[in-house]
Amino acid sequence: MKTTSNFYTVMIIIVKLLPIIILLLVATTYSNAQGIKATTYIEKTKMSPKLGHSIGVVFPSYLGDMELGGFYQKSMISNSGEYASNRLMEEKFYGFYIGISFIQTERINVNFNLRTGTVNDKFLAITPSVFSDLMISKALGIGVGLGMRNLQPTYSGRIILKMSGLNGGYSKHNYSQRRTYKYR
Repeated sequence: MKTTSNFYTVMIIIVKLLPIIILLLVATTYSNAQGIKATTYIEKTKMSPKLGHSIGVVFPSYLGDMELGGFYQKSMISNSGEYASNRLMEEKFYGFYIGISFIQTERINVNFNLRTGTVNDKFLAITPSVFSDLMISKALGIGVGLGMRNLQPTYSGRIILKMSGLNGGYSKHNYSQRRTYKYR
């Protein structure tokens, strides 16, 4: 019974988000500079694993791409029942993030990511992390990351979906292409 209700809940969420997804796809089809990047990730912290989603806008620049967006993540283990304790358990964490690439090719991207937001609507948290992404195709990629939370290391894995415009999904910045100057 519960599996059926979960399926219907997921379908209702997809139907509600469908107009937003279509709008984003249409907007990025006609954009030349910016692209939209959506990720789903699992982050392993000392307390419990977290499931998160983020969506951001990628701005290409000369040194590397910069990404601005928002995220939402929640604990995969509930704080109720026999496992409940008096300790503070992070149930949800949401806010804004900025990502700056410092190594970038057409398929590989290593970036610094800084997330800031509220934990359980009570506390402000700032979490730095470094991600390494591998684009499998123009629109789909996978990544791994290391970060810090409460002075403890975190590990994460993520799936990336790029909804890019005319640039074809790959970054325009490529270290293998050298500029040549002609002197007269």
